[in-house]
Amino acid sequence: MSENIITFEDLKIRLTPAQRKAAELIVANDFAPKGEKKTLGQISEEVGVNQRTLYNWRQNPDFTRYVGAVSDGELSNYRSLADSQLIRLIAGEFTNNGTPAIKALELFYKLEGRLVDRSVVMRDDEHSNPQISRAELSEELQKLNKYVN
Repeated sequence: MSENIITFEDLKIRLTPAQRKAAELIVANDFAPKGEKKTLGQISEEVGVNQRTLYNWRQNPDFTRYVGAVSDGELSNYRSLADSQLIRLIAGEFTNNGTPAIKALELFYKLEGRLVDRSVVMRDDEHSNPQISRAELSEELQKLNKYVN
């Protein structure tokens, strides 16, 4: 199995129960309100390891992938809230005059795949491929033939 493609269940198997608990506490702490955040020392104490061990775990790619996967799951819980806020912005509920937020409309259309960022490269054929007449071409060929013969 490729190291880049690993399932959540495979990650769970690669980590100890203490590592999984630490990862989950770190994510919960990152999502916690400002006044309720814990220090890494408090988290390591709650898990039952010293702070150095927690530091070493945070250097482990499997641990960081697991933290990311748990965080993705937590973030998904906010999807409906984000969608509803986007709709409220589109409806103009947050402005005094009821005007939709242009950035919200842009984001909506991007999410729906109806607006795609792209750039077009234009060529100026007149300057990149100069056109010469047959007479000029014939004259240039005659000059070159002098050097060949």
